[in-house]
Amino acid sequence: MTPGPLDRPIGIRAIALLRIAAGPLVIAHLWPFLHLAGDGFIYSDRFYQPFASWYPELSRGPYQALLWVIAGTALLLSVGLLSRAAAWVTALGVAYNVFLSQTHFHHNRGFLIILLVGLAVIPAGRALSLDAWLAHRRGTPLLPEGSSLLALWVWRFEIAVVYLASGFSKIIDPDWIGGVVTRLRVEQHPELAQRIPGWLHDLLLSDAFHSWVAPAIVLTELAIGAGLLARRMRLAAVWLAIGFHLSIEIGAEVQTFSWAALAALVIWVTPSSRDRLLVVPSERARRVVRALDWTARFEVETGPAWVLRDRPRPDGSVVVRSGPAALWFALTRLPATFWLTAPALLAGWTRSDPEPELVAAAVGPVAG
Repeated sequence: MTPGPLDRPIGIRAIALLRIAAGPLVIAHLWPFLHLAGDGFIYSDRFYQPFASWYPELSRGPYQALLWVIAGTALLLSVGLLSRAAAWVTALGVAYNVFLSQTHFHHNRGFLIILLVGLAVIPAGRALSLDAWLAHRRGTPLLPEGSSLLALWVWRFEIAVVYLASGFSKIIDPDWIGGVVTRLRVEQHPELAQRIPGWLHDLLLSDAFHSWVAPAIVLTELAIGAGLLARRMRLAAVWLAIGFHLSIEIGAEVQTFSWAALAALVIWVTPSSRDRLLVVPSERARRVVRALDWTARFEVETGPAWVLRDRPRPDGSVVVRSGPAALWFALTRLPATFWLTAPALLAGWTRSDPEPELVAAAVGPVAG
């Protein structure tokens, strides 16, 4: 039986970045539990309400040991040692702890579980890992890691639904859409009056301000969720998500959610590596691009000027950019510069016709 397009293997270089970030995220998530368990609060909360009477519970000593085991496997996951086993143990351990009590569950913790389960189902231990380094040193191939485009799309859908569900739940909540919740969050921080000008503090406490801020937040969440699922809007949705999560990290206490959501944006990178050819005018530029190309978007070579040959389109044609347009497009695909440069690409500022003689000298004939 011929495999379908959703069954084809995927590149996992970008997902490996999420795997690396997962360890610190899990440890930050577990830190309050470890701290309170050490102070004698079993299951890390003064208020404890089990989800189900049959759910297995551990006594204090084994519970503390379990938390440290999860923290340890999270570190193994980040460095990529026994990656697949570490991913499953970490995901199951975090899920077990969250579902011990209804007071343990928060939506940001549920989001972290989604990411960890995804890393277990779509392992990324063959890139940027100690597993890969040790296999190379021994001269032995890594065991194959089964992952397909279908599994990636299921994971992507789950992430997008988080935004859509969050936005929809706020629409049907009159306190949220009306601005009451956002105003109360400001009122919970009276110290702001000492840190910001009086006119700004008055503005942040006004009902009129929150009557438009709250709907803007809701529409942003819905736009991100819908945009991530639409190919033509995905770049804009990722750009919007970065600003959104940085802003709520400043203005709200959401534990690990903002950083987890920012790290999760890498799953929207096209799951193939070095499928664009970028020609740069110097060896120094080549080294800089390679150092910033964390998701392995480009095969980088040196030549007479900046030229970028994009991946082939479905119809077989190839887009080539040269000069400033090639440089700017490359900056929109490097994670460290994406947020500052993507608006120019979205506005169409980087579109230019290639110079045929320059393209021929740099990358050879281009089909299309």
